[in-house]
Amino acid sequence: MALLYLFFFRVLQATWYFSGAPATAGASTSKRRDRRQARVQQRQMARASTPTFRSLRILEPPELVGMAFEIKGEANIGRAAGCEITLDDTFISQVHARLSLSEAGVMVEDLGSTNGTYLNRQKVTSGSVVQPGDQIQVGGTIMELQ
Repeated sequence: MALLYLFFFRVLQATWYFSGAPATAGASTSKRRDRRQARVQQRQMARASTPTFRSLRILEPPELVGMAFEIKGEANIGRAAGCEITLDDTFISQVHARLSLSEAGVMVEDLGSTNGTYLNRQKVTSGSVVQPGDQIQVGGTIMELQ
């Protein structure tokens, strides 16, 4: 029974320690404030290093030329209504490809589409980095990252 109580005491002690609660009544609040400020600064630095958005402009077909989509975070391309970039093209799958922002830039990946996704006329087999000026083709639609 004593071992059981010892176990619960250690769990409580670990929980108390990792929750950030002071171990003693006289613990300084400035240490907690400093830790909080350090976490806020880390988050701000992470946000500043990630690009906020890029623009994807349609080049073909002629009836859609000039349409543009901003890429913020992650965007799915497809025919489904839930996609961020919805295109009415019968050669595009319901959820065809995904664009996402990363530290390397904009990434494109095919999501198992029937007709494939192409980056500069080369089939995308895994996540590939897209640079400004590169062309992405899904079905009969060609788009350029700007």
